[in-house]
Amino acid sequence: MQTNVSVILPDEIKFQQKIPTIWLFHGLGDNGTGWKRKTNLEQIVSKYEVAVVMPNMGRSFYTNSIYGNNYWDYLVKELIPQMREYFPLSCKPEFNYLIGNSMGGYGALKLAFKYPDWFSKVAFLSPVTDLSVVPSIMPDYQSVFGKDGISDRKNDLRYMSQNADASSLERIQWYQATGNKDFMRKQSDSFNEFLTTKIHLNITYSIEEGKHDWDYWNSEIEKVFLWLSLKRK
Repeated sequence: MQTNVSVILPDEIKFQQKIPTIWLFHGLGDNGTGWKRKTNLEQIVSKYEVAVVMPNMGRSFYTNSIYGNNYWDYLVKELIPQMREYFPLSCKPEFNYLIGNSMGGYGALKLAFKYPDWFSKVAFLSPVTDLSVVPSIMPDYQSVFGKDGISDRKNDLRYMSQNADASSLERIQWYQATGNKDFMRKQSDSFNEFLTTKIHLNITYSIEEGKHDWDYWNSEIEKVFLWLSLKRK
């Protein structure tokens, strides 16, 4: 099917130079335009020499749906390679970064665990880390996961992290953020403890005033850009 992708590029593009790239993932109920429409993203990005790619991933949880489209295959086999064909985006892991909120946080973590050699920094904001909450926020979840998919370990982030290359995961810098009033705060805390004690990842964990909403993510995204330590214009 046809779809669209939102991209922010530097004002001046020198095709002989590859551009550092942020792959920015949206949450459930949003699309690839959400970050542009609901935050100060464009003003923030204008300060840095970086490209931002925001795909439209529907309600997929960044997964090949049981009764829908193969969004995971689209992401890793089509979207990322094709964007690098269209624009002079860097392929080097040290110049590739992942950010996602809510469902997009799940997607960012999944991509990082499956392909840890593709990225150097990963930020996940208010992430869905425990799929047992999905039926309460997504009535149509079976279209993606099927009847038993949310309990299938192949979709479990902890299982993915345990089966990823440990040295590659340790090389990545990680940033986790959750609002202190987020309805998934308990799950986020538990996941952070698992990653730090069982997988031994060094994670910057930010807990600030906020809920699971765009007011919080708008305030947090600028902090993430500072944490990335990107080259300023």
